[in-house]
Amino acid sequence: MKKILILELKSVCYQSYQYFAEKLGAELEKQGCKVTFFRTAETPFEQLEQFCDASFDAVFDFNSDLPRAQMEDDSYFLDHIDAPFFDIILDHPLYHHESLKQKLSNFHVLCLDQNHRKYIENNYPHIKSVHQIFLCGEESVPCIPLKKRPIDILFTGTYTPANEVLDAIELTPSFLRKDITDLINMMSDNPTLTLESAVKQLIPDTDSLISENFPLHVSSYFLVDTYLRAHQREELIKTLVDANLPLTICGAGWDKFSLFSEKKASKITFRPEVSFQDTFALMGQAKITLNLMPLFQHGIHDRIPSSMLNHSVCVTDKTPFLEKHYTHEKELAFYNRNHLSLLPDLLTELLLKEAKAEQISECGYQYAKKYTNWNQIGKIIISLLS
Repeated sequence: MKKILILELKSVCYQSYQYFAEKLGAELEKQGCKVTFFRTAETPFEQLEQFCDASFDAVFDFNSDLPRAQMEDDSYFLDHIDAPFFDIILDHPLYHHESLKQKLSNFHVLCLDQNHRKYIENNYPHIKSVHQIFLCGEESVPCIPLKKRPIDILFTGTYTPANEVLDAIELTPSFLRKDITDLINMMSDNPTLTLESAVKQLIPDTDSLISENFPLHVSSYFLVDTYLRAHQREELIKTLVDANLPLTICGAGWDKFSLFSEKKASKITFRPEVSFQDTFALMGQAKITLNLMPLFQHGIHDRIPSSMLNHSVCVTDKTPFLEKHYTHEKELAFYNRNHLSLLPDLLTELLLKEAKAEQISECGYQYAKKYTNWNQIGKIIISLLS
């Protein structure tokens, strides 16, 4: 029987880390593991020291800061636990440079995107292994027939005004501000370009790009990633508002979106911010769940399998990875982020053609039940520990 320690050290918006930790632990227990949880919501952080000299087959944390923790003799705290440590990273590794650079003796990473995996392997050679996984939600009950669902189109996610990010960019040193602006333009012109590739094109063959400095360099451009995601989210919602489509939005910050003060946003419905787990019930009430990938080109965002598990038609922007694993208008429907003007017609067709939407919904559900669920996640994790 494998012994697993799962850490819940952070509380973030919507309690997503806690949800993922609880679901992972429950699934590993189903697959025969003995799981111990440490939750700072229940126990002071300092009591983590109880695990010094303990042995586990694995320790898991999400977007972890723990690799930085040191003992009084400057040794790493995690090196005092006899176990491989797995940091499950949910966004681009550039946001986690300070943790990833720590040279733990038994450091492993799980990430959501193939490009992220390659980035970590290339820039943090002390990390023993990097693997790509996916995460998902769960099936809510009862299942409402598609045509009886009260929500036509659902979008979940936090809103950060793009103008606020531009203000933050203006406060950066002039040399950095110019690079950030150039990188935003490069990646806007070529949506398939990753930030790390854009940085290499912007500053080729310089001392700043030697291997030990490159990830630090990339992390200094985090506002590029932040701005592009905020701008793309604004453009997506603006497209639906301009088309006068019925849209329900759930997430923090959308009261700041100035477009919603206009009369043409009359078909927009706001839901109060809910916990991560409660979003699955909303998906179970939605005919369509609209997804926008967060600059992932080679991975799956949890909204995709989560909406499928709840019989909601997933409509997402296309990426090379998604096109490899899904077929348009079979398990889901694709739109092109660079041609948003075509999206309203696609959504309108799915709302009007109930039989077609139901067929996609059922096919997506069957796919998710077979391939993208917590049982499959648990099997992947167990295989890594063998």
